[in-house]
Amino acid sequence: MKILLLIIVLVSFNVYSYVPTVESLFRHGSNPDVTGNGVSITFLVKKIENGPQADGRSDESLFVKTKSEDFYKIFFTKVSDDVMKVAQTRYLNSTFNEASLTEKIYYPSFTSYTLKGAAEESEKGIFQGLMRSMIFNDGTFLLNYLKALGVPVKLNNEIINSQKVHTLVSYKQYLVAINKDRTSKKNEINPLRPDDAEARNKVDGIMNEPMYIDQKHVKLSRESGDVAWLVSAGPFEAVVSYKNREIQRIKYKSQLGDYEIICKDYWLANGTHGMPKFIIVRDYKGEMYQVEVLNLRHYNEKEADLINRLKKWDLLLKGKQSTEPKQPFLL
Repeated sequence: MKILLLIIVLVSFNVYSYVPTVESLFRHGSNPDVTGNGVSITFLVKKIENGPQADGRSDESLFVKTKSEDFYKIFFTKVSDDVMKVAQTRYLNSTFNEASLTEKIYYPSFTSYTLKGAAEESEKGIFQGLMRSMIFNDGTFLLNYLKALGVPVKLNNEIINSQKVHTLVSYKQYLVAINKDRTSKKNEINPLRPDDAEARNKVDGIMNEPMYIDQKHVKLSRESGDVAWLVSAGPFEAVVSYKNREIQRIKYKSQLGDYEIICKDYWLANGTHGMPKFIIVRDYKGEMYQVEVLNLRHYNEKEADLINRLKKWDLLLKGKQSTEPKQPFLL
């Protein structure tokens, strides 16, 4: 534990000049770790229109809801770091009971490459990336999908400072050695304080470098008067709150138009994990939808449980065929 604390101090001594990486901003750092392999999210989708007001204010009260409502659940079962089993179900009403089930879509192996890295499927891909980021505290799916779209972002393992990592590993090995045998300190050379002056200057230079090579995609900005992190990488832009690392807004520009997602009113959706209560989506056609998050559930799921659930859905949907179009950002 002492060794770990020492390394943490060494890599974080320059905290005031710290600029987070794009991947770290999409890890939803304010949420606790997810311990179960299964997560379900329940939400209501309404189509909305801009409602003009005389005073020119622009807030949620301007949205005029249409009568159309859709009820969905998405089930995620984690297989590995990138692979998920994903099921999306649709219901007639807010009971979300078996009798109201109208449709299910299932992907037994859903990765960041399942959906095409093209504008035609990017609304779905980016929305899925947003869900993964907030639900599993993991930004890799979103970044991998953005890379497939040609956005010049990189994962942490692609921009890590290998010299600094090597130096820290050497220092850890040194600490382990002298901790086992105190007398070895006389013969062991501290990798952070080598005897040779030139070598010591080189090590000091490496340790003064950031852990990750700055890609110049992240900078401090303001959103609605509050300090926030602004991500700007080619056609992609995002705003993430400074303190809680909560995604506020995502925007992607393509040849089909501008796609924008706004996250509002974060709450503890399951008592421990924060999610936006409302997600406003503007698609490429300029049509707007409000996604209201109703419930979030974490659990452990066995393969047999998943198979039984899929079989039950198939029995309930036997003879039924849904022809209702879905919102373009849903599977």
